[in-house]
Amino acid sequence: MSPRAILIDGYDFFFYSREENRKHIHIEKGDNEAKIWLEPIIEVAYNHGFTTKEIGFILQTIKEYEQVINDKWNTHFSGKK
Repeated sequence: MSPRAILIDGYDFFFYSREENRKHIHIEKGDNEAKIWLEPIIEVAYNHGFTTKEIGFILQTIKEYEQVINDKWNTHFSGKK
């Protein structure tokens, strides 16, 4: 199960249900994908195919929707260990 946090301009921001505990989000658009750490700071864990401009857009979107993303993370992962 991969719950979606947000979908903007074809960029799908989502979580994998069974992965590590450190807060992060995955992003896909077409064949491109990235993983972004959300703590302790927002930073790129990996990027496969997105341009520098697209990564900038992704990071800015995460900052703009940070509360929504955190709320969805907390709701989805509450009680899961």
